[in-house]
Amino acid sequence: MNWRALFKPSAKVSILTLLVIGILVGVVGYFTTQQTLHATSTDAFCMSCHSNHSLKDEVLVSAHGGGSSGITVQCQDCHLPHNPIKYMIKKIIVSKDLYGYLTIDGFNTQAWLDENRKEQADLALEYFKATDSANCQHCHTRIYEDQPDTMKRMAKRMHTRNFKKDEDKRKTCVDCHKGVAHVYPKG
Repeated sequence: MNWRALFKPSAKVSILTLLVIGILVGVVGYFTTQQTLHATSTDAFCMSCHSNHSLKDEVLVSAHGGGSSGITVQCQDCHLPHNPIKYMIKKIIVSKDLYGYLTIDGFNTQAWLDENRKEQADLALEYFKATDSANCQHCHTRIYEDQPDTMKRMAKRMHTRNFKKDEDKRKTCVDCHKGVAHVYPKG
């Protein structure tokens, strides 16, 4: 095959035909990518690697597990950004976890989780701190201005004081709220 022929304009196919084919391939590629991203962001997909861990059960018994509000938080609600660009970047970064799943001995066991929980929790906390707990604030909107009636008076006071601070001096959600969905290890 002559590789130069790939870069020369075609004498047999019109530019319009090539353009239409290019658009169709682009549209099909876009929707295929979206469907793949959606399918790999479900709880079922996450649990395919974490099936022997207590993570799902921990969420279900937590405040995020569908208690009085009736809303059960999904893995992607907390672990993936809601901004489309940051979402794509995070999906690319976490794809390395599949390699870990295939190569780490005993990864899909509760013993591995218990042994590595502190390290994994600290990585999650780093992520939340680096993003100013954007995933928390995606659902808990206006927590400073529109505090729910069910919030304790002390909590309202703490949130109000924090909001009054300069932005660079404020605490982020996970500075005070560790272990709200998964057990945070002591020590």
